[in-house]
Amino acid sequence: MKRGFLNSGKAKAKLTKDTDKIAARSGHEPEPQILKRSYGVVENAGKSQPEGYETMKSTVKLLDPLAPAEAYDKNMFLYTTQPSVSMDATLASFPDGWTECLLYADAKALLLSTPGFPSPLIRPSSRSYRLASSPSKGLGLFSTRKIRAGELILSERPLTVTPSSFGNKIRFMREFTEHEKFQAQLYEWEQTLKILFDRLCPEYKTAFMALANSHQHDGSGPIGGIIRTNSLGLESLQTGGHDRTREMYSAVALLLYLTTPVLIPPSRSPNTDASFDLPSFSYRLFAIREIHKGEELTFAYTALSPGAKTRQLKLEPYGFQCTCAACRTPLESDARRAISLSMQIDTVKDGLAKLSLLEEEGLQSMAEYSIALKSVTELYIALGDSNHASKYARMLVNRPWDIGVESIVPYTTPLGIESHPLWRTKTNEGGRMAMK
Repeated sequence: MKRGFLNSGKAKAKLTKDTDKIAARSGHEPEPQILKRSYGVVENAGKSQPEGYETMKSTVKLLDPLAPAEAYDKNMFLYTTQPSVSMDATLASFPDGWTECLLYADAKALLLSTPGFPSPLIRPSSRSYRLASSPSKGLGLFSTRKIRAGELILSERPLTVTPSSFGNKIRFMREFTEHEKFQAQLYEWEQTLKILFDRLCPEYKTAFMALANSHQHDGSGPIGGIIRTNSLGLESLQTGGHDRTREMYSAVALLLYLTTPVLIPPSRSPNTDASFDLPSFSYRLFAIREIHKGEELTFAYTALSPGAKTRQLKLEPYGFQCTCAACRTPLESDARRAISLSMQIDTVKDGLAKLSLLEEEGLQSMAEYSIALKSVTELYIALGDSNHASKYARMLVNRPWDIGVESIVPYTTPLGIESHPLWRTKTNEGGRMAMK
């Protein structure tokens, strides 16, 4: 039998308590309150349930797991296990793991219609890291050998996936301050998350509760606080609707053993990047540049383009103090970043200069680096230089976390380059594109 998938009426009668559940809502609904999130120590936060408001009545119903997700109102929340596993599944019997999700019905429909879902995890051929103490950061991951750029380091299904914005709908019966409104939202959201938490297997519950919680004094409940502290943004479940806030999800992934919560420290010049693969419903962590033996793995938890001061403010709610090289020399680093990100590419020389500056700052994970690689590749193609063009095309293909790199594969050899529509379209040695 499977979580969320039953094959017979007899099985349904016996096992419905563990099938997909829905938080059904109907009637005239008040608008959801989207408020700025507090953090740190907030006075009188979380002492008790706020008074003076009412929530729209919600019920939790057991659903027929064989019914298509399209059969339900797209705005309904679904508690669902993905991918479906046996009711008595353990991590020993199903080592790829599974995820407890709280999804809107249209997001679940998108997931189940994804070609190849559910695919097994793709694992690296050999383990390339170890767990060890990290200076001032607790535990960290360190490479045990040289890791090539583009190499898969690990893959993992998240423990939970939940909406990034609070979905509880509240009608306030008196004047509430913004702070009071948010405290009410936090309280109600925690009740919603408790149902999800109760669906976790014992090993996952232990691992989840062992994670850091930097929201213990702002009114967040223990489950919501851990999710706010440890989740990564997940855009793969967007259905193309107009409400981008509604379609954003957050995933909590351990990125190591279940028994040991590990922090891959933040960096403005990270050596790894993660992408979410929808068919396998998993995060994949890649080396974005060569990582030397003994080097600590680092990751960018916030956008890399803002200056060091802005970045530190972004990390403050999580209790992080970034100590990477770029943050230790912010004036020089910020200046180089501003120049490299604003550079225009009209010639091969421009493109190579931009790539060099981005590499100097350790910004290979940024989209700007991929765009620069593509520009240099196409400039060499237009100039009829198949050797250099194929070299940079291979660098593009060696970025599996980027979307659309598969289209570059035919142009990774000199022979393939000559079939490109831009081949030798700019061979005027006096022209701007011929400048090297």
